[in-house]
Amino acid sequence: MIKHLIMLIGAATFCWCLETVAAAHPATGIVVDRAGSVYFSDLETIWKLSTDGTLTVLLEGQRGRHIHELAIDDHDNIYGADVSYNPATKGWPSNVWKMTPDGKLTYLLETTENAPRGMSIWRDRHGNMFWVDQNNHTKTQTLLLKRTPAGAVTTLAGSSYGHADGKGTSAKFSSVGGMAFGVDGSIYLSDGAFVRKVAMDGTVTTVGSGLDFRESADQPRFLTGSSGSLTGLSVAADGTVYVADSGNRRLLKISRDGETEVMLRTEPPFFPNGVAAVNGNVYVLEVGFTLPNITSGPRVRKITPDRTQTILAVVGEPTKQERRTSLAEKAGVTAESALVLASGDGRLKYTITLGVIVLFSVGLLVWLRRRRSHA
Repeated sequence: MIKHLIMLIGAATFCWCLETVAAAHPATGIVVDRAGSVYFSDLETIWKLSTDGTLTVLLEGQRGRHIHELAIDDHDNIYGADVSYNPATKGWPSNVWKMTPDGKLTYLLETTENAPRGMSIWRDRHGNMFWVDQNNHTKTQTLLLKRTPAGAVTTLAGSSYGHADGKGTSAKFSSVGGMAFGVDGSIYLSDGAFVRKVAMDGTVTTVGSGLDFRESADQPRFLTGSSGSLTGLSVAADGTVYVADSGNRRLLKISRDGETEVMLRTEPPFFPNGVAAVNGNVYVLEVGFTLPNITSGPRVRKITPDRTQTILAVVGEPTKQERRTSLAEKAGVTAESALVLASGDGRLKYTITLGVIVLFSVGLLVWLRRRRSHA
């Protein structure tokens, strides 16, 4: 009986680890100012990487606070949003803040559990905010909302959950993973296995399709859940789109005519999760993770126009990284590879549930049989 109880506890722990991965939602926020300094989030802390390579804290981290995305305007003001969980109310307090180039922090929205609809860090030159209203659990609708400086909220594009190009509510989105502005003011979204473009009149077009393709050189897929594997993205001045395909550990480049190529593949435990394309250079925010639940902190990679790659910064204590043996990393990669077999088409959670039920049933039957034999 004890043996089977241990098996059940192990299965429950395994499920908990998977839930931890799904709930973590690593940061995608990385931006670059006009001087070339890089700012990025490790989920709790915002870091500044100066052009001379100095890494400093821009915004001190707080335990339990999550800052997933960052935005920057033409004046080098940086915008972010803090999101945390309040166990007492079971609510999600959040705020929206602005950091000026001289380091002055102000709040556009004070911390509240009842944020105004459409409040966001994504702002155009006229002060309009844009926000994706979606629920990846119910998958009933996905809306791109526009909030004016006066507080009026309208649906710029989107309706029921799905995929359809069109204008306004005739368009459909599925699970949006990232947002970025193009130089023409249009909004680009990573949406399932697609990259979509939304003009300011609400017209939605697809600029990249079938981005969940896999090639022989791709690493075992990282656990991503039902929201797709595309996360942060950025649009260069020439209209080229760069999107992080975290689920397949790679960075994709989409030309203006829709041609797609794999620009970068990373080795475990790192995977690209955010990207900023500025002045011909591409900056990639990579997150380190090894199963069952070992994080190694983010790092920033720079890719120059001639494809030269340089790791600019790594966050984390080297001593901790040195203690992570190659055996643990290999075990994590092996576990990922095995789980891929069960994760196709979103079947992972059902496979795990069935496995737990089978383990419990077998344990119960064995216990009953032993009990009868001793009766």
